[in-house]
Order: sequence, then C-alpha cells, then structure tokens
Amino acid sequence: MPVPRLYRPKRNFAINSRPASASISEAHMLKSTTAHQKSARGQAQSKTSRISQATLATLIALMSSLFTASAAVERPLTEALISNSGSSQFVRVANNPLVHTRQVLPLDENGNVVGSADVDKQASAVLQRLDEILRQATSDFNSMVKLNIYLKEEQLRPAVDRAVAKRVGRSAFLAITYVVGDLEKPDALVAMDAIGYSVSENTNLSRASSVCDRDGVSCFAVLPGGPKIYISGMADTNSLLTATRKTLEKLTTAAAHLGVEKRDIVQLKAFLQPISSAPEVRKEIVSFFGGKAPPLVFVEWIRPPPNPPIEIELIAAGKPEFANEQDSVTFLTPPGTTSTKVFSRVARVNHGRLIYFSGLYGTRSTDSGSQTREILHSLGDLLKSTGSDFEHLVKATYYVSNEEASKALNDIRSEFFNPQRPPAASKAAVKAVGAPGKTITIDMIAVTN
Repeated sequence: MPVPRLYRPKRNFAINSRPASASISEAHMLKSTTAHQKSARGQAQSKTSRISQATLATLIALMSSLFTASAAVERPLTEALISNSGSSQFVRVANNPLVHTRQVLPLDENGNVVGSADVDKQASAVLQRLDEILRQATSDFNSMVKLNIYLKEEQLRPAVDRAVAKRVGRSAFLAITYVVGDLEKPDALVAMDAIGYSVSENTNLSRASSVCDRDGVSCFAVLPGGPKIYISGMADTNSLLTATRKTLEKLTTAAAHLGVEKRDIVQLKAFLQPISSAPEVRKEIVSFFGGKAPPLVFVEWIRPPPNPPIEIELIAAGKPEFANEQDSVTFLTPPGTTSTKVFSRVARVNHGRLIYFSGLYGTRSTDSGSQTREILHSLGDLLKSTGSDFEHLVKATYYVSNEEASKALNDIRSEFFNPQRPPAASKAAVKAVGAPGKTITIDMIAVTN
C-alpha cells in the first residue's frame, strides 16, 4: 500500500522566533512544502519580524481548516521551522497509529560495526536500516515525525545532520533530539530510533511485532490511535541485572493498575551504567517478556554509585474507553508509586493531537540556570502556537551534562509547572547534550488542549 504524502500548505510564512534546537544559521521561517518556493526563502526571512505569535496561531488554525481528508487515514498536520538538518521545532500529529522503532546501531548482518571510525558510513547504515523497519511497519521517512539520535562524540553532529538531510530530505516534517554518550558497541559512533505514523488499516499491526535481529527485541511496535500511557522512569538499587528485573516488575505492576498488559507496551527506554552491560541487560529484558520484548532503547547514564545502575521508562497503549474523558490528558499515581510537584508518575493521553518537540536548548544563555529558564520560556511560546500549554505536557526527558544543570532544573521547573499537572518525566545525566557549550536539553511531548 503506498504511503500517502502529507498535505502541504501553498505558501511560506516567517515567524518571529529563534529555533530552539540548534545553530545560529538555522532559517527563521515556517517550513516550505513545495519545491518551487525554496528560492523564496530569503524573501520570507526578511519579513520575520512582521509576524507575531498571535499571527502564527491564526495561520495554524487556518492550515488545520484546510487539512485534507482524502487518505484512508487522517494525515498528521505539522508546523515547523527549518534547521540545517531539516528538523522542525515541533511536529503536531493526528490521532493515527504511530510506529515506534527499536534503537538501531550501524551493524552488519553478523552484528559487527560497519565503517569503523567513519561516521558518514555509519549514519548511512543506520538510516538505511531505519527505513527498512519503517517500511515493514507500513511507514517510511516521509511519515516519520520524531528522530532520536545518539552520538558518541558531540563533534559528530554536523556530519550526522548532513546524512539525515541527504537521506530524509528537507521537505520532511521531523523533530530531532540529540544526546551524547558511549554506545553499547565501542566502535559505534551513532545510533537512532524513530517514530512515524502508520498508514495501515490492519488492526493486527497495533501491538509489538516482528522480532528483529535474532535477539528477541522487536524491530518496531505500533501505538494505536486512541489513549496512550507514558510512565516515568523507575529504578532499583540492586546489582544491575537484579535491578533490571525488579524495575520491570515495578513498571508492569503500575501499568497493570491502568489496564495495561505486557503486549500493550510499545517501547522501553533504559538509562544504564555501564553501557557496556547493555547486551546482558537486553537478555534480562527479553527473558522478562518471555522471549519477545518490545522495542528497546539504551542511553548511557553517568550517575556513579550509590545511584541506581538502571532506570527504565515505558510507552504503552491505553484502554479505548478513556477517549471519553473530558480532559485530553490525565495525570495518575498508581498504587505503590509516588509522584512529586515536578513530575507525574503516569500521564495518560485520552484524546487530542500529540506534539513532538525537537530537543530544546538555551540558545542565548551560557550558565545552566539561564539555559533552563530560556528553554522553558521558549517552550511556553511554542505551546501557545501549537494549541497546548504547560498543563498539557505529557512526557519530558531531561538530559543534563553536569550537576549544576541538574540542580538548576530541579529549582526552576516548578516555576512553570502546575504542581497538580506536571508531565511524566525522566532525568538522565549524560556526557553532553548535542550542542557546544550547552549543559541541558529537554525532549518534550505535549498534547493539544
């Protein structure tokens, strides 16, 4: 079945905003969607200061009213700013099935790293494998809405930016988050996982499927249209493998109180130390799921003992009846768990459009506190533009590269969040956050209100 193209507006628009997701050279303009208009970008940029945030909201509402319904499934409406890698500040999608992939490393069929020390070859191999997985899930790069990129070193980002732009294309609507740290294969320089919308009408595709690479981890799983569950990271202080199993027990017990079964889980993200133990952790996770685990992502976690050796978060499908709830998102604390004023244990999306943001940075700030405050102010502006607000944040992943950034985040986020409605969240200490001189980036999902 051919993958339908996104509906694309017929004009370029500029907005008075700096991209939150990277370099000074990024174009300050709404993403063009027709090839003949690319030459008009310079003219659009010169008009940047003329269009206010209120005007942007009006334009978004207008585009929503023009959205086509000719495909078999509703196509996601997206609004974005162009960056050098072709990424968007945010992507707002319709309530379609969403493919979640496993983390893909640059490996050949025998599990060996390809292109040793060659980031271009490795990025190309990863993107090729992602494309194969997405197509197997009745998706493709044109339908991809979120790309998470894991780099061994920060200076590799420009090369990976170019590889993504070349393979995915600058016409794609794609939010991108970068994080830096060692990967489970010492020679691997880059890894990725992706989210894209599925155009299949086959409801049997809506659960974890397609065991991949002979290791018991699914290549992808499809999050059905309808309610969705995001559970904050949980941890345990035992030795790594024991902590892994006990953490999974905690997660699945909490999920069971929400009516979620193991088969409903579409992705696990594990923050662990040392990352070299990822193969053993994977085996433990596969065993816990009876030989067929959902898609799995590993992130190196730099938290020396006595901190827990692993933290795991999950995404799962929710029960259809929750679509009748009045609010688009509900925040929950299942029995046996705790929440705080700055994060909820569970965020359940009942209905509405999901909004994926590219990794947010403080572009004008230097110290961690100023970066954090700038990020959250920028997020507030973007939320207004997308039809959301701070009370409809769903899931946050905070990546911090030093203790100052971690402390600043703890102190400042309470100024912006409603203590009764903070997002589900995980905070990971990492080697770097993908932008020189920056110590924090925030990866956020929200829902329209």
